Amino acid sequence: MSSSELTLGKIVQRFFLYVGIALVILAVFAAAIILSKGAVGRVSGAWTALAVFTLGLFWVIVRQSRAYWRRLDFWLTIAGLLVVHLLMFVAVLRVYPRWREIWFVPVVIVEGGLFGAILYLLFGSREH
Repeated sequence: MSSSELTLGKIVQRFFLYVGIALVILAVFAAAIILSKGAVGRVSGAWTALAVFTLGLFWVIVRQSRAYWRRLDFWLTIAGLLVVHLLMFVAVLRVYPRWREIWFVPVVIVEGGLFGAILYLLFGSREH
């Protein structure tokens, strides 16, 4: 049996990957449609910046942690970090609506270092 053959486990794993990608794409399109119709009201630049910087932050963290993608505890940790990040910023943006978009830059840099340190402490060295 060669390593290039698809096993049932690999097929199921790819299925869930593709379903997840499809759901994310559908969610992005749904959000774009809802926001373009004005159903939610005007979205401030800070909320848009939160979405953009959050996507960028987690894209970099997940991409750099490819060695852990097969571990369920890694994905649960990423989900937990995402929830903490979003809860913190939703609270900040509700209390302080005049938050400037540029302020996300240093905060996301610090968060990236902090999240990277957390992942390193939980999962060890990235070297194999």
